[in-house]
Amino acid sequence: MSKNKRDININWHLFSLAIKNKEIGTDKNKGNFNHIPAHRVERVMLAASKDGIDLLKMYTAFGIRHFISGDEYDDGVIKTVLNQLELDAKYADFADDGSLDDELNRSTQQAVDTVGQDIGVPTIVFNLENGERRGFFGPVMQALPDVDESVELWDGLSKLANNSNFYELKRGRSNGGPDVFSTAKC
Repeated sequence: MSKNKRDININWHLFSLAIKNKEIGTDKNKGNFNHIPAHRVERVMLAASKDGIDLLKMYTAFGIRHFISGDEYDDGVIKTVLNQLELDAKYADFADDGSLDDELNRSTQQAVDTVGQDIGVPTIVFNLENGERRGFFGPVMQALPDVDESVELWDGLSKLANNSNFYELKRGRSNGGPDVFSTAKC
């Protein structure tokens, strides 16, 4: 048990970089790097979450397959993750269901409206005691912190979020350093 334990309530929301970057229905989705495959996975997660399936479990399972195992977000990974989580295979059919995009757009836009246009994932938004919402793009980590470190990071981010004068904090990535997912632990 962590000596720094906190009772933290986290509400997970979907954030579509494909929507934010206006990639859907454009030639941008034909480049070497695009967010359409991840957007298809988000549609699956949204459909399942509407039926009460835990969004964090899905985020974790898809994230491990993509960022740790190096699998592409394709129909095979979608089916594999649904099977792994013992979810109905019908959710795979939602990957190409554009009717879910309005809700994904609202969720994405809510984060952009709170934090600003110059964000991506991860984005964290705090609901402050005074009713305000403030957030940040990040934190971007090279490795998962242990429990005590994560609580210290949470406390620091919370303190920054509560300071109305705080704007931005950034440091460049070192050349040749590890990518953000190559040192992740399961």
